[in-house]
Amino acid sequence: MLGEPARTWVEVMEKWRFLLERYAATPAACDERIQKLIRRAVGDMERLRKREERK
Repeated sequence: MLGEPARTWVEVMEKWRFLLERYAATPAACDERIQKLIRRAVGDMERLRKREERK
């Protein structure tokens, strides 16, 4: 992930998903509202990734 910049939106979303999932595991993100936002964002990224792959 640190080697090269992302070349596609799918690569960008993979990096953001990784970071969000790491953040979700920290004490700072223990609030259920934050967890819900993270789950929704990861779900949105997965849905958009699948749409991009179909193009």
